[in-house]
Order: sequence, then C-alpha cells, then structure tokens
Amino acid sequence: MKTDQLKSYRFATEAQWNSCLFVQTDRESLRKGEGVRPFAPYARPATLYRSPGAYAPAITPAGEILWRDDDGAIYGLTSCDYAPEKSCAPGLLAQAKRIASTRSSLWVIGQSTDVIERYEGDTLTRLLTIKRPDARMFDIASDDHDSIWVLVKDKDGCLAVRIDPRGQNLQTVDFKGISDPKGFVYLRRKKRFVVLAGEEYQKLYWFGAEGESALFSLQVAALHPCFQADALSSDSSDKIFLAGADGDEESRAFVIILDADGNSLGDVPLDSNDAPATGIAASRAGLLVTGPRGLLQFSLAEVVPEGADQVQCMLMTPLLFSPDREDSRRWLRVEATANLPEGSSLEISWTATDNDLVTRDRLKAMASDDSIPASKVVAKVLNEPDLRRGQTVFHGGANLAEQNEKAVYSAKLFDVRERYLWVCISLTAASGARLPVLSELNVFYPGRTLMEDLPSIYQREEEQPDSFLRALVGVLEATTQGLDRRIGSMGSRIHPAVATEPWLDFIARWLGVPWDDALTLKQKRSIILRAPDIAKGRGTRAGLEALLEALIPGSPPRFRVTDATADFGFAVIGGESCAGSALPAILGGNTPWQPQLDLSAVLGCLRLPCAGQFEDGAARLAGRVQVEVVATTAERQAWSPWLLALITEMVPLTARVDLRWVTAQSLRTDRLDGTMTLESPPEPQLGTDAITGLALLPERGVRISACGAPMGTRLR
Repeated sequence: MKTDQLKSYRFATEAQWNSCLFVQTDRESLRKGEGVRPFAPYARPATLYRSPGAYAPAITPAGEILWRDDDGAIYGLTSCDYAPEKSCAPGLLAQAKRIASTRSSLWVIGQSTDVIERYEGDTLTRLLTIKRPDARMFDIASDDHDSIWVLVKDKDGCLAVRIDPRGQNLQTVDFKGISDPKGFVYLRRKKRFVVLAGEEYQKLYWFGAEGESALFSLQVAALHPCFQADALSSDSSDKIFLAGADGDEESRAFVIILDADGNSLGDVPLDSNDAPATGIAASRAGLLVTGPRGLLQFSLAEVVPEGADQVQCMLMTPLLFSPDREDSRRWLRVEATANLPEGSSLEISWTATDNDLVTRDRLKAMASDDSIPASKVVAKVLNEPDLRRGQTVFHGGANLAEQNEKAVYSAKLFDVRERYLWVCISLTAASGARLPVLSELNVFYPGRTLMEDLPSIYQREEEQPDSFLRALVGVLEATTQGLDRRIGSMGSRIHPAVATEPWLDFIARWLGVPWDDALTLKQKRSIILRAPDIAKGRGTRAGLEALLEALIPGSPPRFRVTDATADFGFAVIGGESCAGSALPAILGGNTPWQPQLDLSAVLGCLRLPCAGQFEDGAARLAGRVQVEVVATTAERQAWSPWLLALITEMVPLTARVDLRWVTAQSLRTDRLDGTMTLESPPEPQLGTDAITGLALLPERGVRISACGAPMGTRLR
C-alpha cells in the first residue's frame, strides 16, 4: 500500500464517456447515469391485439398506440386500457401507409404518393393537406419536433424535404445515387438519414445531415439469407428496425434490429400468420409490428430470452498517453467497475504503440471521422498488425448475480512499455442471463509501486517479460488499492455533506446534539452542520432556534418560540417612585389552594399545605416555553414521535415546553417582518370552504356564464 495517489484516466461521467467510441451500446442508459450496457432484447412471445388487418402503427408522445385496419377504422390503446378503442378514421387516416407522430400532430401519408395530411393529435381533426403533383412522396419521418421529413422523388432526383406545421418547406437534402426509394428513417441523435432503396436487390444507405453522397451502404440480403424487407422504422435511441422475410424455402419472417452504424443487434422472429409485416413502430418501452392478424406488442426483457442470440456491446477509449519516467515504467493496470451477472462476461483488451507516427495518426484520424462507423474503427485498431496487444476475460459468477453488487475487475498493463494505448471493453450476455453493466473505467499509469520496496536483486524482475514476481506484486497492488481508497476516503465518512446515515448517527451522538434515528437524512445533515451553534446555545433561545432552523428550514420561518417570562414579564403596579410594567404582561396570583380564613376559604375546597411547601403565585407561570410549528398532516404524523423530545433537550431543566401545531396563517403578522403576505379574497363556495370575514359574495345581478367568470374589463 502507498499513500501516493495513483494517476489514471477515469471514465465515469457522461462527458467522460462521450470521448469514447461505442458499438452496439445503449446510449440512453448512459445518459440516465445507469452505466454502459448492451441494448435490452425484446421479450417473447408478443401480445396480440386482433383487428381485421393492421397498418401504420404509431406511438404518440403521451404513449398512446395507434393503428388502422382494412375497414378504415383507427384503433387507440393507452397504458390504462385492457383493449383498444375503435373509431372511424377520417380522411387519409383510413388509408394510411405511415403515421408519423410529432409533439402536437399526426402526419399521414397514404397509398397515393402525391398527398400528405396533418391531423390534430387529440381530436383527429384534419388541419393541413399538402399536395405535390409534380413529384412522388414515398415516406415521412418525424424530426422530434413539430416538423416532418418527406422522402420525395422528382425530376431532380431523390431528396428529403423538411416541412413545418404550416406546410412551408424549411430544408431540402439531396440523396445522390438513389434511384428507386422505398422508405427512410431519420436518426435524431446521430442526425443521419437511412434510406431503403431497390426492388430485387435492396440496400440501406446512410446519409449525413447535409445529404449528398452516401456515407456507407449495406446489402439487405446480407443481414439474413436472401432477406427481403417489407417495412422500415427507427426509435428515439437510433435503433433501426427492418421487417421482412428470408428468401429461402421456409420464408421465415423476422424483424432485424440494427444500431445507428448498421451493426446487428439481433432479430425478433415473427409467426407465419403475422407475415408479411405491414408496419413497424418502436419506442424506449417496446416494439410494435402490424400484420394480417392485428398488432403485435413486444416489451423489453430484463433477461436475454431463451433461444435468442447473445447480446453484446463494445467501447474503445481515445488514444491515451503515459509520460516518460526515469524508471521507464509506462502503465500499471486497467480497472473496470461492473455488475457482471451469471452468464455474462467482460473482456478487457488493449493495443499499444510507441513511435509509429504514421500508424498512430492514421488511426486517430479514423476515430475522429464521423463518416466511418465506430465498429470499423474499433476493428481496425484491434486488428492492426503493427500494434502490440493483449486481452483479459472475466466471467460472471452466481454469487455476484444473487447479490446484484458491483465488483472491480483488473487487467495488468505493467508489461506495456509503449507510450500510447487504446483500451477496449466488451460486455456480453448469453441466452438466459441478465445484462451486464459497466459503471466506471480507470486506466492507471504508475506513481510509486511496491516493487520499489523489494531488495534490488528482485527489482530486476520487473524488466523481465511475463515475470511471475511482478505479476504477484501486481496482484498485491490491485487488492491493497481498495484499502488505500478506503483509508483515503475516511474523511468523507465524517463530513456531514457526504457521510452515510449510520455515520451521521455515530457523529451526532459523539457530538452530543439532540438526535433521533427517525430523522430524515436531510434533517440529520442539517443538524450536524449546525452543531456548533446548537451546542453553544444549549439552554438558550438562540440554541433552540438553531435546532428548529435545522429541522424545519425555510423562509419565512415555520416556527415561533415564545418565552412569556422573558418576552413580557409579570405585571407590576407602578407608583410615585417606580413605573409600572408595560402591556402585554403576565398576571400572577394565588392559587385556589391558598385560601385565607374569613376572606376566601370555601368549605370542601380548603387544603392545608404540606410541611415545607411554599406556594408562590408566579411560580406556576414562570419557565413556560411555547413552541408553535407549522406542518402538514404528513409532517405532523412523522415528527410527533420525536420533536417534543428534541426541543426538551435544548431548554433548561426547570423550563416546561408547550408544543403546538398550528397553520401558516397563525404565524403571520401585520408587520413587514417577512411573515406578512398579500392575498386576494378567495372565491367563496358555500357549504365547503367559505370563510366568514374573508369570502366575498358576488354583487347582485352578476351571473357566471358558460364561458366562465367575467374579465372585469370592458372592451370598446
């Protein structure tokens, strides 16, 4: 173990991960802070919603599912419905080939190629009709706003036209080399177009946001044996869905799933009764496929389905550099923090180079070129013949799977003498396994090492390749590094801002501040932060108010402390030599147990005092502290078991606490002290919440119409 902090390249935040290249990786999970993982597969079998044929599935921003049938009816299904709701489809919706949902509208293209229509999303009222008699419109795609892209072919060739809700052309993108378009999708995160073209020999073409020539293309028949596509779609995570059937004798139907770079993410088999597929729609929650029997809904699976292909993802770090050192050490190890369930694996591979500037610069240029798919860049780096390479594979175990805990997996790098390094991480889950998740990656290069503490005769072993001694010391360094981190983080365990709840309980009892284990985490942190003021002011009003401010923060304060003895005092009658007390004041007097014979004694109520008993008319009124607290019903229920006890700890032993739960209005005053609020008179509702003295009934003759209350202003 060493007290020196090791230097490392760390990848844990979204900004740090974005510097890497990703292949077949769920970037949405990364954006949510859930770590790096493969795309979740789809569960089988699907849920079937029957209809006489089904076409043009769509998912609205609210999550409602829409499709139409052969009879011109449209179906709507929400998450709260057990069965879809059927209604008559207006206009072009009855013949829709594709329905594209935007933030507030539904855009529809039918079987005819010269017209598209826009409908209001809730009422299905037709708002706009666009005709282009001089061109053919093949498909539409949402741009994730209120506009759409339209795939058009005219005399100038194939192009995409962006149209706003008013029907105005906003942008035109040319697609060179496309002669027979069938459909297209727009990848919103990558800002790319994917066009399906061709009749007998179909191909997928990828275009950038500016169009022109294709970035790359992919033969559809190469995805499956002689595959022929019938429908194309995408989702918000830039996955591409291609529905069709194989061209062999069995003609099995599938939905093939690709990532934004055209890498296969697996397939979903379809029953022969659901082929051919007439439409696809997808969201983060599931996949929809329409066919002859109706609509199929596939949900995401937490476990890779039995019989499905394995799922995997890869990431590659940018080019890393280790500076020169006198001891010629370059790299130490790679540490990957991951949740690796049973049936999954983690592979750490690396490639290194030193002075080969041509190879290094060429690979760096490839990695920064957006037109080259990330999968090709990763494959080129890993298979470059002039680079040194190595790999380490870890497999998930049953114990970690049951505990669902993260573990640190280390791969040695101390044999690497090259300056420049790429690290590649591959996550794989087999059929029946849960998805692995990578949450953090560290690539260490040496500070001090335990080899320096060995005798000189053993230090020479570090220079030998595949040295057993160096490997053994590396194991010790990797295992003791966790102890170093734990020792280095001990300060964080007692700091109120980051300490865990058990440590906060320990610190509070160590400091001796008022405490209860039922306090919320936020209240516990606040009390520890105000501990100096609370401890210094114990037994005083300042200390009590410091405790209440920590427990019940906010402005204006939601509490009020009243010590009548200190705030007002007892009433004193003045005379010629002294002034009397000011009002308000406390009126003291004898109790009913202090009668005087022939004056106030009452038969049956007289009680003689006990020996040594002294009755003071002011004693029973002195030392009373009243604390008023504003709280909701839920807060009062949660705070009642411990609040009085905590307040009692802060007052002197001779004081008595009177805790009262009040409304916010009870603490308001008419002074400009932060508690006065100006409110309009509430609308009265007799029999429910009309308040005498606050509610104002409307003037005679005023009638509320069907349009609502009057404005109060006349327009001329």
